[in-house]
Amino acid sequence: MRSYQLSAISCQPIHRFTDSPIHRFALLFCCASALFLLFTATCFAEELPTTIISDSLDYDKETSTYIAKGSVKVQQGVVTIEAIEMKYNEKTSDVFAEGDVRYDTPDVFIKAERAEYNMNAKTGKFYNAEVFSKHDNFHVSGPVMEKRGEKEYFLEKATATTCDGPSPAWCFKGSKVDIIIGDRLTSRNTTFNIKGLPVLYTPYLWAPVKTERKTGFLPPVLGYSRLSGLFYRQPFFWAIDEDKDATFNLDWYGKRGFGEGVEYRYVGLGGVEGKNWLYHLYDRKIHRSIYEIKAANEKRTKDNLSAYMNLNLVNDENFYRIYSIHRDERITRFLESTAEISLPVNNSRIYLMSQYLIDLKEESHNSEVAQRLPEGGFTVNPQRIGPAVFSLTSSVAKFSRERGTSGQRFDLYPKLAHSFGDKVVLSQYLGLRETIYYLEKNEAEGFKDLVQRDTFDYNITASSRITKQYASFTHAVEPSLGYTFVPWLKRDTLNVPVFDSTESYSKQSTIGLSIVNRFLDKKGEFFTLNISESFNSYNGDRPLSPISIAASLSRPLSMQGDASYNPNSGRLESLNSRMTINFHKIAVSIGERYSDANNTLYYDAGINYTHSKNLSAGTRFWYDDRQGELRDVEINMNYQRQCWGMIIAFNRKPPDKVNNTPSDYSIRVTFNLLGLGSYKLGI
Repeated sequence: MRSYQLSAISCQPIHRFTDSPIHRFALLFCCASALFLLFTATCFAEELPTTIISDSLDYDKETSTYIAKGSVKVQQGVVTIEAIEMKYNEKTSDVFAEGDVRYDTPDVFIKAERAEYNMNAKTGKFYNAEVFSKHDNFHVSGPVMEKRGEKEYFLEKATATTCDGPSPAWCFKGSKVDIIIGDRLTSRNTTFNIKGLPVLYTPYLWAPVKTERKTGFLPPVLGYSRLSGLFYRQPFFWAIDEDKDATFNLDWYGKRGFGEGVEYRYVGLGGVEGKNWLYHLYDRKIHRSIYEIKAANEKRTKDNLSAYMNLNLVNDENFYRIYSIHRDERITRFLESTAEISLPVNNSRIYLMSQYLIDLKEESHNSEVAQRLPEGGFTVNPQRIGPAVFSLTSSVAKFSRERGTSGQRFDLYPKLAHSFGDKVVLSQYLGLRETIYYLEKNEAEGFKDLVQRDTFDYNITASSRITKQYASFTHAVEPSLGYTFVPWLKRDTLNVPVFDSTESYSKQSTIGLSIVNRFLDKKGEFFTLNISESFNSYNGDRPLSPISIAASLSRPLSMQGDASYNPNSGRLESLNSRMTINFHKIAVSIGERYSDANNTLYYDAGINYTHSKNLSAGTRFWYDDRQGELRDVEINMNYQRQCWGMIIAFNRKPPDKVNNTPSDYSIRVTFNLLGLGSYKLGI
C-alpha cells in the first residue's frame, strides 16, 4: 500500500517510498516548486492538503483525476472518506467513491454503497446510506441521501431513530425528510413504528434532535376522562432568546370545549427570573368562561431592593377538581397570592406586601375571607446592645372583605433578650406590644370602631444537655423548663375579628416543660423523641395544654409520627404517622392522618418496586375511614431502555357529592424517545 499527498502546491502525487532516479528527480522538482510558490504565491495557502492512501494510484492528466483502487482512504483535515475504489478530481475536489463507502468526521459517520462528494463544499450524495450523529446518538437511513451543507441532510424517503442495532425498538418513517444534525428534523407523511409496526401517523412532523431549546411544535398529548371526555393538546415552543422562551397550548375537551394557554419564562442578571401562565377555557357544559393565572416573578438580592410576586388565581372553585390530574391541586383548600417589595437598611428591613386568598372549598363564601391589601412594615434584626439583644417588628395592615368586618391594624412589638450560663443556659426576653384596630362594617358582629391593646410579655427558660455514652451509641437528653407571663387583658380589648395569628395573643401565666431525647451512633442521629406540655393558671378548670409527642426513626427503617392528647377532655386530638420499610427492591409506606376537631381519619399506603434501573412500578391509595370509601388511587409503571422509555399512569378521582358527579379516572401513557422528547397518549 502506498500513501500520496496532494495539495494546492503539488502537481503530482508524492510517493513516500521511491527508488528510481526519475522518482527522486520528481520529488526534488516538486519540493523546489513548493518552496518557490510558498514565497511568491499566497492564494493557495488556505486550502487544506489532501492525502490519498491506496494499493494503486493512476493519474489522468486530461481530466486532472486520480484513480485509486484497493483500500482507498482520502483525508482532508478532519474529513476522511474510505472506499474500495475512488476517483478524485484535483481541480474541482470532487470525489466519486464506490464499494463500502465510509465518511467520517468528529461529529458524523456515514456508510453507503457509493457516494458523490465535493471535499471543499462538503456537499454531495450518498446512495443506500446510513448516517450516525455521534453526539446525539441519532441514526438516519435512506436510499438516496443528499448532503446539503456541513450538518444538513435531505432524503426523499428515510427512517430515523436513536436506537442502536439493526432492528430498532422504534423509528420514524417519512418522506421529504430534512435534518440538521444537532438541531431538528422535519418530515412529511410520517409514521411512528414500534418494532416495524406503524402505530401513529401525522402528515407533518417536527422533532428536535438535541437537548438545547428550539422553536417548533412539541409532541401532542391525547387523553380521556369521564368528566371532560376526549382530550387533545397541541403545544408550540418559542425560543425567543437565550434568556427567555414561551409555550403556547391549544386544548380540546370533547365534553367541555376549547382552551388556550400561554406560559412565558425568563431569567436575567441580578437574581431576576420569572414564570407566567395564563389559561382560558370556555366550558360549554356550564356555559361559562374559566380563567387560570399563575405567576412567579422575583428579584432577590442581599443588599439592595428585592421583590417577588406569586399569583395563583382562578374564577371557578371546581377548576382543579375537574381538570387537574394532580392530587395536591385537587385537595387544596386555599389558593394564595402574595407580592412583596423589601429594602434592607442597616441591619433592618422595610417592606410592603399584599396577600390574597381564594377559598376552594365547595359551597364556601370567598367574600368572607380577609384579604391583606396591603401591609407595610419595619423590622430590626436581632442586634446586641450591651449585655442584651434588641429586635423589633412593626406593621400597618389593611384587611378587606366583601362580607364581614374589615379594617386597619397597627402593631408594634419590640423585644429585649438576654442569655447566660454554661451547663445550664438561662434565656429570657421581655416584649412590649401595642396593637390598635380601626374597624369598618363591624356593627353586625358587635365590634367597636376603635380598639387599643397595650400589654407586655415575659419569658424565662432554662435548658441543658445531658449525655451518656454506651458501647454502640450515645444518648443525649435535652430538658427545657420555661415560664411565660402575659398580664390580664380587658375583655373589650380582646373582642376583635380574627385576621391572622396576631389576634391569638392572649393573657397567660404558663409553665412549659419539654424533653428531647436524641440517640446517635457513628453514622449520626438515628432516633429522636420529643415530649412537651404546659400549664396555664389563667385557664380556670382546664389549665393543662395538650400533651405533644413527636418521634422520628431513620434506621433500620424510616418512621415519623406526632400525636396530641388533651388531658382535660381525655381525648386524642390528632395523630399523624408514616412508616417506610425497604425490602431489597420493594419499598412499602403506610400513613395515617387523624383530627378530632375536623372528625377526619385518613389512611394512605404505597408500594414501590424497583426491578432494575430500567423497570420500576408503584401504587398509592387514600382511604377515608369516616366516609367508608376509597378516595384517590394512583398506579404507575416506568420502563426505560437504551433509546426509549414508557410511563403508564392510572389515576382515580373520588366522587363529588356536592355537585353530584361520579368518580373520575384517567389513564396516561407517556413515550420518552431518546433525543426526540416525550410523546404522550392517554385514554
